[in-house]
Amino acid sequence: MDVRCSWASAKACLAILCAFVLFGCSSGNGTPTTPPPSQFLYAATGNGITAFPFNSPTGALGPGFQATSVFTTGDPLANMVPDPTGKFLFACGLGNSSIEGFSINATTGVLTSISGSPFPIQGFGGCTLSIEPTGKFLYIGTSTGVSAFTVNPSTGVLSSIAGSPFSDGSVLRESAISPSGKFLYALSNNTTSNTISVFSVNSSTGALAPIAGSPFPLGIIGTAYSVVMHPSGKFLYVSFPQSEEITAWSINASTGAIAAVPGSPFSSGVDSGDAPNSLFVTPSGGFLYALSGGATVFGFSVGADSGGLSAIAGSPFTLSSTTDYFAIDPSGQLLYAAYENANTVGGFNIAASTGTLIAFSAPPVPATGVTLLTVVKSSR
Repeated sequence: MDVRCSWASAKACLAILCAFVLFGCSSGNGTPTTPPPSQFLYAATGNGITAFPFNSPTGALGPGFQATSVFTTGDPLANMVPDPTGKFLFACGLGNSSIEGFSINATTGVLTSISGSPFPIQGFGGCTLSIEPTGKFLYIGTSTGVSAFTVNPSTGVLSSIAGSPFSDGSVLRESAISPSGKFLYALSNNTTSNTISVFSVNSSTGALAPIAGSPFPLGIIGTAYSVVMHPSGKFLYVSFPQSEEITAWSINASTGAIAAVPGSPFSSGVDSGDAPNSLFVTPSGGFLYALSGGATVFGFSVGADSGGLSAIAGSPFTLSSTTDYFAIDPSGQLLYAAYENANTVGGFNIAASTGTLIAFSAPPVPATGVTLLTVVKSSR
């Protein structure tokens, strides 16, 4: 087998070779045996971005290799998001007022910097990127509003949208966009009052305009931490670690306005003062998970009509180490956890009917200083 590597590191080349051996390539007569990896888990580590190849349905991770060394421990990654086709990966660091863009080799997972990268943003950013569902537009909440970019579908090059950044007067950070692409929601970065800004999205230009009433008060004491959109586009969830609560909001499909879901806020089930932090919803929308910042994760079933949350049997689930970083694959069957203190990445199967997390039989794989995770499905 002839495996060619275009980058300098022989170690990375060996990792790619091992991945092909692990997942299979072809038999002696040229007949394919096992397909090459169809998905890649990208992890922000102390060495930059590390890639792990894997195939569904087992989700077992192949040997990791350094995909790029653009980011360092002095400028850690804060967010990574792929485009819907799996052709591009965009990332931003806490100490950098810019967005890095990479093209993704669908076969090897290797990342190559997009021409013109990094792309500057105005103000300081919370560095949470949101990409429009068709991949046309990319957004990031900042101290000056929401910076908006068009994404070239062929090259991945970002171009600032006329009028960007867009603002309703709020200092913004984490954001989420509706599955319809019609509305964008962004949390304020104000420690004295919690609000959420809502913008309508121009489907042709990507320009944003605050809807009537924006920003909306969230009405909970303590800093809002994470915002996540339900795949149906009907509900929005926000976490409040200090009060150990999760608020749920229904979304008006026509106007984008939000209203509290009956029963909201919902208790995370603990009173330790460090939960819930990051929120994740499965692609089916059936389950929501909240990380505690410790060695537990809280699972909830989501009411399809009401948006209400109910604790999953067995929740909270115990992890092998502390983490505040998860990633769920597009199938909704696999969940990965970054164990920064243990320098490993672990995996779980998600029970389709109950949402129970079942740890992989294989032990976690090594990943030095691992934090942020994202899964990219190959565009092949």
